[in-house]
Amino acid sequence: MMLRVWRRRWVSAISNSRTLRAAIHFPYSIVTSQEAAGSPRTNELRVGVLGLGAIGTIFFTRLGLLANEFKTKNELPILHVEAFIKREQFGVWTSKMKPKLSLEGQRRETLEFQVHSDEKAAIVENAPNVRVRTLENTGEDGHGNELDILLVAVKTYDSVGVIRELREKKRHLLKHDALCVLLQNGLGEVPQEEEGRRIEDQWQFASGVTFVGGRVLRFGRVVTSGLETGKTYLAPFDVPGMEKEINVTREEMLWRKESDAKMHMLARVFLAAGLHCEVLDANEMQAMLWRKLIVNAAINPVASLLDAPNRSVASTEGSRHCVNLVVQEAIAVANCERISLKCSYKELVEDIFEVALNTGANVCSMLADLRRGSRTEIDAITGRIVAGGKRHGVPTPTNELLLSLIKALEDEGTRRICTSSVS
Repeated sequence: MMLRVWRRRWVSAISNSRTLRAAIHFPYSIVTSQEAAGSPRTNELRVGVLGLGAIGTIFFTRLGLLANEFKTKNELPILHVEAFIKREQFGVWTSKMKPKLSLEGQRRETLEFQVHSDEKAAIVENAPNVRVRTLENTGEDGHGNELDILLVAVKTYDSVGVIRELREKKRHLLKHDALCVLLQNGLGEVPQEEEGRRIEDQWQFASGVTFVGGRVLRFGRVVTSGLETGKTYLAPFDVPGMEKEINVTREEMLWRKESDAKMHMLARVFLAAGLHCEVLDANEMQAMLWRKLIVNAAINPVASLLDAPNRSVASTEGSRHCVNLVVQEAIAVANCERISLKCSYKELVEDIFEVALNTGANVCSMLADLRRGSRTEIDAITGRIVAGGKRHGVPTPTNELLLSLIKALEDEGTRRICTSSVS
């Protein structure tokens, strides 16, 4: 079955992790153990995380813990990790006596910070290479501090606007050929680069799909699920406007090779941080994105309407029937989009119920958003299936109903918040 096949590969990755860590070789910014024995390490890798929701906090915390231990890991580059959050979040979070980021799963993992008012940043104690700040406080970054890689972990509906803002106002924050990885729900979208910019001066983009889950208890505190077994997949992003393979120039070929090398480098850093990862090609990623989309479309809206944890979608005949209808419609749309899911309808449904039960106590992000009165990602998930159905003339009545009901709950939450603020 689809997810079980990937799980077997996860087990293999876990069992071989010690061997892989000892034999890591990075195409960029890397010093091997043998080289390190004879010379000091001077190479660096700068990774940014945009947004500290559940996924952003998980990845930043694991990378931050790894960066703090780098002095003992000669086979790795010197890692600098920083996160960027909203000014209001930063102000509330740093007003506490001891701001922290913590993951709560099989074990508790914590990063403790000190606030440096002069630098307008929160920095990990004894690790100045790990910090949190706002985008507003990046205006004076000097040459040499630009990011090699940026993990975009904001809500799907914010990603295009955020990337456009970075290009227009904060381009100095990233290297001219930096790799941006979209770690989000949905199929992802990237605004087209401005005309006339050389291919070698364009940011590179990658799609990311993760089967690691998390639930935010409050800002900086996340309950994780699947952190020790879940896997993250990376692949090149098919950016609109890029030339097809038959017309590829030498510059574009080198640009793509460099992007692939960075993705493999990032995968190895993830592995060293205890985040199991694999690099796929673009076709494999399309199948993976659609499978994750269907899993989310089957679990999130149903659990949200039931106002219950994930296990609820597998607990009654009615909820199971609804999941079956969602999957039938989604597969029909995927087939019209010429997406090969590499699994049968029955296998996909069984795996969805398995995911729902394995994450049984989790409150999905959509339900968490509704409870806060926030906008959900329903448009990027169920809305994508409904839009595809309309485009191809495929009926999607169940998904349309779920979309309408979740949108109604969004509107009700907004109305409730506005009413309470007035009163």
